[in-house]
Amino acid sequence: MQTYRKTNEMQKSYVSKQKKWIYYIEERRKEVAQMLAQGHSETEIAQILHVHVSTISRDVKLLKELSQRFVFDLAKGDLTYYYKQCVDGMDEIRRETWSLYKYGDWSQGVHLTVKEKIAALRLLKECNEAKFALLERGPSVLNVKGMERKLENIQTQK
Repeated sequence: MQTYRKTNEMQKSYVSKQKKWIYYIEERRKEVAQMLAQGHSETEIAQILHVHVSTISRDVKLLKELSQRFVFDLAKGDLTYYYKQCVDGMDEIRRETWSLYKYGDWSQGVHLTVKEKIAALRLLKECNEAKFALLERGPSVLNVKGMERKLENIQTQK
């Protein structure tokens, strides 16, 4: 019984250390991704994080693979859903902005100044441009979905 208890405690300790190590690696990779986005080189990142450059190179390689997998999964299944949500979000922004432009915030008794109205119009313009850009790319999104279905049909036939 004594041996079993020691073995069980050792396993728990090992699992706990493993979880901490995994957490450390994930946190380091988040930092690496952030520093890459800020324009740091792999060598600079290694110096900042006090690890070997090869460690950072492996992290970057994994981050690239994760990015590719994310984009593939997005194109494979969720792209049209997110696309529609973006268009709907643009419409909601436009509705709210027009409401503020026309009426201010009546619940608070606030009326917009001329400067604030101009800012609201600028936001509406940017929102319309962004929505147009999304709609302009719509056929591409649908083509991706069509190619995905064709690929699935080919794979099913094999």
